[in-house]
Amino acid sequence: MGADILILTIYFICVIYVLYQMALSVEANLEDQVQIVLDAETLNAAIAPQLAQQNRSDLSSKVVSSPKLSYLELTFPLDKSETGRVQIQVTPQGERPLQPPIQQLAVNVINGLPDQQVFIDWDSSSISVHGGLAYRVIRQVPGMPTDLFQPQVYTVTNPGQVVNVGVTSEALFRRPENALSVQSAPVLIDLERIPEMKEPLRTYSIRLLVWVKSMTQPDLRPVRLLVPFNFRIEVLPDHVALPILSWLLDLFTLGPKMRSR
Repeated sequence: MGADILILTIYFICVIYVLYQMALSVEANLEDQVQIVLDAETLNAAIAPQLAQQNRSDLSSKVVSSPKLSYLELTFPLDKSETGRVQIQVTPQGERPLQPPIQQLAVNVINGLPDQQVFIDWDSSSISVHGGLAYRVIRQVPGMPTDLFQPQVYTVTNPGQVVNVGVTSEALFRRPENALSVQSAPVLIDLERIPEMKEPLRTYSIRLLVWVKSMTQPDLRPVRLLVPFNFRIEVLPDHVALPILSWLLDLFTLGPKMRSR
């Protein structure tokens, strides 16, 4: 009887050891992940006072939040008690691996109004990364050289249209030796550095100066809003797919964590 118990004990120890090694192997092959989260509270709090200062109590705003994509929605009154909406989004958002880095931000505008245009003034908009200095937003146009000394043309979203614009920071542009035009560095936000950063630095923001102007009422004063999209980058813990492997890792280590780099 004693020999049987000893054999079973050795057997279970071997099984647990093999499973633990499997868990370590699976964990080693997992990609580190971060999650980019929009600060909805700050965005909500910034819009209402600006509408009040412009005596536009007829307009309303809210942040529509979801795990994958959050955006600002502006609601405008129309005729016959109907309303129209403008949605402004900035991506990327949600979970993503540390590679590739973020090369640019995408600003998306959905204009659901029948007779009003939405303008973005890039020269009056700014980007700040990791709590550093704010620099002018530069709209990137594929195939066209960038001239930082010329004012940028507003981006216009006409009624019923959707516009997607890639943007980066003026701080990334340099003029190579013997070159006539400036070139942008390929990385706006290096996500591989995030796990080693202190939490207050795991942030970036883009502030967009947005105009909404009526096409049929030229005397109506345009709505002018400085829209702050503040993002924090959260480091996600590792999660092994099989529950038994997760349990073993939690049992023999300090629980889910980012792997040391």
